[in-house]
Amino acid sequence: MTIQVIDVVKKVAPQARGNYLEAFRQGGPLFEEHGITTPLRMAHFLAQALHETGGFTVLRESMNYRADRLVEIFGVHHHSAAVTAAEAARLEGHPEQIAERVYGLGNPRKARELGNTQPGDGFRYRGNGVLQTTGRGSHRIMGAACGVDFEGDPDLVTAPEHALKPALHEWTRSGLNAFADRNDLRTITLRINGGFNGLPDREGWFSKLWPLLRTGSQPDEPWKAGNEDDSVKWLQEALNDLGADPRLVVDGRYGPATRRAVKEFQAAVGIVADGIAGPVTEARIKLSLNTTRGE
Repeated sequence: MTIQVIDVVKKVAPQARGNYLEAFRQGGPLFEEHGITTPLRMAHFLAQALHETGGFTVLRESMNYRADRLVEIFGVHHHSAAVTAAEAARLEGHPEQIAERVYGLGNPRKARELGNTQPGDGFRYRGNGVLQTTGRGSHRIMGAACGVDFEGDPDLVTAPEHALKPALHEWTRSGLNAFADRNDLRTITLRINGGFNGLPDREGWFSKLWPLLRTGSQPDEPWKAGNEDDSVKWLQEALNDLGADPRLVVDGRYGPATRRAVKEFQAAVGIVADGIAGPVTEARIKLSLNTTRGE
């Protein structure tokens, strides 16, 4: 790449914490080890990390949520904690109690999922570091993979010499370089987040990063730089079969025309028209294809 990553980070995230800046200064060998050696891979990694950390300003999840925000994120029909409005009003202003209620023993289902077994684990192992590692279990697993006792000392997750290690391990374990090569920000987000939360913000960060990281031989539009993706070809062919107008070029790249066609299909069948071809949209496409073909 023609520009140092630390310079890119400083440019797009001027308020970045010193821990993160120092991690990027030291991070060259780690990026090499994990194969993040192309502009497209680096842009996707940084876009996810910048979203998760609020522009590298967040070391730990604060848990100091207002009552309305608590209900929005952790309320009934939004999260397994199912915090009620009355309960949120009582919890407001008490970060440790909030963490225990939503991540710890106050939410047995989530506590089991996160490996939080002791009182206080919800707060001690709240979101942490570049990709906001959460839960005792994840700290243990990442620690074992990185050779660092993150479970015994969660603060090590944001120490400059270790801050990139959990994020890069998760990136590699999830096979995300392959999706970055196809410029598939949707799947990267799904694998990191478990859904598409914050997708527009992640896309916004990526749009800022790409012009700074791309080399002169690469196109201005990042979707043109990605490899062909067979799943996108299927999507384009399916949308054409369902009457996309104008018809899509079946090139396996998720560009503006494909996004527009997805949004038009979503609007036509009455689902959220966000241009994201997630599982719900793909299921509706398959149903519409079966109906059209009389299957």
